[in-house]
This record gives sequence, structure tokens and C-alpha cells, in this order.
Amino acid sequence: MKQFKLLKQITAGVLSMILIVGLTIPADAAVSSSEKEEVVYVMTNAVGNVNDIEVVNIFNGGDVIDFGDYSSVKMLNTNDAITQNGNEITFKSTVEKVYYQGTMKSKEIPWNISIQYILDGKEYSPEEIAGKSGKIEIHFIINKNESYEENFYDNYALQATFTLDRENCSNIQADDATLANVGSDKQLTYTILPGKGIDTTISADATDFQMDAVTINGIKLNLNVDIDDEELMEQVNELMDATKKLNDGTTELVDGSGTLKTGSSTLVDGTESLNNGISTLDNGITALQTGVESMQDGLDTLNSKSDSLTSGSSKMKLALETLQSSLNDVSFTSDQITELTKASSEIKQGIAQLQTGVETLQSNIGFAQYQAVMAQNGLDVATLQQGNTQAIESINTQIASLEQTLASIENVPGYETQVQELQTQITNLQNIVPLLTGNNAAISGVESYLNGLSSAIAELESGVSNLYTKYCTFDEAIVTLANKLNTMVLNLSSLSSGVNEIVSNYKNLDAGITGYTQGVATIVASYQQIVDGVETLALGSKELLNGSTTLATGANDLYSGVLSMYDGTKELSDGADELYTNTFDIDTKVQDQIDEVVSSIQGDDSETVSFVSDRNTNVDSVQFVIKTASIEIPNVKIIENQEQTKMSFWQKLINLFNR
Repeated sequence: MKQFKLLKQITAGVLSMILIVGLTIPADAAVSSSEKEEVVYVMTNAVGNVNDIEVVNIFNGGDVIDFGDYSSVKMLNTNDAITQNGNEITFKSTVEKVYYQGTMKSKEIPWNISIQYILDGKEYSPEEIAGKSGKIEIHFIINKNESYEENFYDNYALQATFTLDRENCSNIQADDATLANVGSDKQLTYTILPGKGIDTTISADATDFQMDAVTINGIKLNLNVDIDDEELMEQVNELMDATKKLNDGTTELVDGSGTLKTGSSTLVDGTESLNNGISTLDNGITALQTGVESMQDGLDTLNSKSDSLTSGSSKMKLALETLQSSLNDVSFTSDQITELTKASSEIKQGIAQLQTGVETLQSNIGFAQYQAVMAQNGLDVATLQQGNTQAIESINTQIASLEQTLASIENVPGYETQVQELQTQITNLQNIVPLLTGNNAAISGVESYLNGLSSAIAELESGVSNLYTKYCTFDEAIVTLANKLNTMVLNLSSLSSGVNEIVSNYKNLDAGITGYTQGVATIVASYQQIVDGVETLALGSKELLNGSTTLATGANDLYSGVLSMYDGTKELSDGADELYTNTFDIDTKVQDQIDEVVSSIQGDDSETVSFVSDRNTNVDSVQFVIKTASIEIPNVKIIENQEQTKMSFWQKLINLFNR
């Protein structure tokens, strides 16, 4: 599209040069093989209504017969006699080129011209708006005059020129015009291709508004232009293929990131469940620690009272009942101990599986993996960055070349239009460089983000690995404790039976009191190991709880990052899909636009017809020069010199515009 836009700009520039040169070179500067040329001078009022049409007819010397519906005729460059008989004009001359002027009876031209003047939202006539100040809008319209029979509209190109004094007009806006500074004036030029017409608006801040006449020049456009669009269409097709691959790749990227999002969500749920389970385990171990410590206190009390057993059977009975009650409160079995070791083993297995999952996640997230996925989908990210960099260098080279060309013609008279076009091209190329630079910056941002995410996952993997190592130590302590608890269960069972028997057979107590007190002392000494083991278990449980909380937080952070990545890839996919939708038929549209522009500037090969009469069959060229009335602030009229001064041929031509 950039090359196509440049093609349109070049076409408009070439057309402008043709119009300017074709209408400013004197007719006798070139030798014509035709019998006649016509230059049609149209004078209109300031809103575009035709007031007068004068036609300058140009012939080679000799006997001349011409036809035209004129109200009057006169010779311009000779004093030869001229005869008008109805629509037939005849004269004889010996000069090489003969010019005569005819005033048309009809005021019909091939174009409808309309110029409206709006000040601060209200429309004014040219006479009313002269000298006013405010926000002015000039609405300029040219379209086909359907009542005119000949097909000048579809074969003739126009160039319209507005001239605004910058001392009276500022902040001039004209989107469709080529703007140039001519002295203290701002010149606005519109190029109108055959069959196109124009509907545009000029706006400005006016002070004491006035405006020079608008000039509109027209010639038949029939250029032999051969445009090779093969390379452009190849690039368009490459663009279409690239947008399709981009669309397919982003779709797969969205699918992959969706799978990653689902997996991350499952990971978050798993870590939350693990954290909840470990929290429950920690609460249970805390309760166990409290119970064991309470039992320790009871055993210590029992042991301290052993010496008092011999002091009296009543105190001994009370102590036995207290001991019996305490033993009955302890209600755990070997099956519960087995369940504890089984649960600890399952937790260790779950942490191991979590570690494996994090390692898998780490191996699949990173910029290198992202590059591999994009490569599988046909897009080499490194090549894309290199291509962007090369394109930037190429564009900068083109800008430097254009700037060198601009410097060589910038101050050369007659090249103002080319200078303006080169400046426009340089600006357009300069606007592309930030886009390519931004594309490289976006790729670098993705690389930084994915590498940062990979580092975070590596830290997570390290934490999970450390958690697994510590839990293995904790699990070994659980197994050791379970073995001791199983032994304790057996001892407590025997103790409970003995106490029950002592209580029921108090008479036999006295004989075994000594052995009993020794047994209590042994229990107290052994139970301290249980207390120490439970305390170690509680510390390990707290550490496990903290680790699982950190793991859950990290998993949530990971999920948030993955969710942001998914949203970004979804947005990228939507944009790529929209780009593909809008460009899937761009080759047809570009080809149609090229054909339309080429058709517009080529014109057709039809024979040039006379503007004044269809009886004139040997017409080499017809040119139109249209000029509106100027808008001037009324002032005191100066009394004109009544003495008529004899005018030269060129003064007569100039006078056509000053009437």
C-alpha cells in the first residue's frame, strides 16, 4: 500500500507539471500538424456561475474557414479582415500563426462549478463576505454538467488554484490540496483527474477577508503510461501470506496459552488443597503436642506421689483411681499410628509430584521455547527482528537519498512542486521507522517477560525441591515416632490392665507397690522421648505449613502471570484475525486501484473535438482556462482614462482575464 500511495503521489505530480507547462507555453512555441487549436477562456463570478466565454482560435496562415456560434469575432495578432456569416467565419492571412477571438453566445461548459463562502457557520455572498473577519470556510465543488453533450468531463483533467494572502488568512487547512508559499501568499492547488470532480473545503481564520481570483486550467489527458505492477503485487501476495501465517500462529498461541492457563489453574487448586491439608495436619499435631505435654505433667505428678503410696491405702486408692482415669482418657490405637505414617507418605508423594510438575513447567516456559513455537508456525522471530533492522537501515538510506535530491533542487525555480512532493515522501518514510523500531521493542519485551517468568519458575522449583528434602526428613521422624508409639501402646495397655486389676484387687496392691513405683519412674523417663519427638514434629509441621503457604502464593502469582499472558495472546490473536480479515482480498483491491489510477491518467484515444462547433473536424487541441471574479474590499473608484490605448496581441490575451 505504501508503494501504491507513492504511485498516486507521483501521478498527481506529473499531471500538475503537464497542466502548468501545457497552459503556460505560448501556442506558437511548437509546430502543430493539425489545422486548428482552441483555447477556451471562461470568466465566472466569485461563486462559479459563468459570465462570459471567449475562445481564442489558432490557425496556420492561409485561407481559413472556421465554424462557431459567436456573438462577435475579432483578429488578435493581425489586421487582416475577418468575415462572419452566421456560424461560418472566414479570413485570409499570410502570417505563420493566426489568432482570432470569438465571444460565445452559449454559457454552457462541461463542468458545474460551485464555490460557497461560510463565515462562523453562516453562508454569505461574495459581496457580503468581503472585508469580514472570523472563521471562514470555502466549500469548493466541481461535478459533471449533465446537460452538456460532449464528453470533455471524462477526458479532461483540471488543475484548480486558490491564492490566499497570509496577512489576511491564517491557520489555513485544506486536506485535499497541495500547499505552497508564493511570496506572502499561500497557494492551494487541486488536481482533478478526468471523470472525477471534487468536493472539498478550505478553512482559515480570516481578518478583513479578500481573495484573488480562482483559476482552473484543463487539458485533455492521454498519457502513454506503462506501469509494471508485478513486483508490487508480489509484495502484496507476500503480505497476504504473512498475515495468514500470523493469524494461524496466534490462534495456536492462544490455544497453547489456554492450556497453560488451565494447567496453572489446576496447580493453584492443588497447592491450595495441599496447604489446607498441611494446615489441618499442623492443627492436629499441635493438639497432640498439648495432650502429650498434659500427659507428661500427669506422669510427673504420679511419679512424685509414688513415695506417698506407702503412707496409706486411702491415698493409694485415690492415686490409683486418678491414674486409671488418666489412662482411660488416652485413646489412640496402632491403627491410628499406621494412618498417620500413611498420610505422611502420601504428602511426601504429593510434594514429589508437585516437584515434577514444576520441573516440567520450567522446561516449557522461556523465550527459546517461544521462538521454537513461533518457528513451528512459520515465523522466525530472530529473522523478523533482523528484517525490521534491515528495513530501518534501508528506509534511512532512502531518506538520505531523497534529502540529497531535495537539496539539489530545493532552490531551483520551477521545481517547487517536486520539492513539496519529495518533502512529503521523506516525511512518510520517516513515519515508518518508529513503527519498525516499536515492533523490535515489542519482541524484546516478550523476551524479557518470558525470561523473567522462567527465572521465577526456577525459584519456585528450587523452593519445591527444598520442601521435598525437608519433608523427607520429617517423614522419617514420623516413622520413628510411630514405632515408639506402637511400643507405648503396648506398654499403656499392660499398664491399664494392671491398674484396673490393682483397683479391683486392692488387697494385692501392697505386695506390688514397690514394683509399681519403679515402673512409673521408667515410664516417666521413656515418655520424655515422646515429648521431644512430638515437639520436633510440631516444628517440622510449622515449617511445612510455611513452605506450603509460600508455594500457594507463588502458584497464584504464576497463574496471574499466565492469565495476563493469555489475555495478551488473545488480544494479539484478535488483532491478527482482524488484520487477516481486512487484507485477505487486498490483492484484488490493490489491482483495482492501480487499474483505476492508470485508467484515469491514460485517458482515451478518442479524437479531439471542437468546443465551439461539431463542424470543426480538424482540431488538434482544446484547452480550458477558467477564472472566477476576485473578492475585494470595496473602495473609492478611480476615474479611468477615457483615451483608448492600442493594445498588443499579448495584452489582448491578458485583458481576457481582467474584464
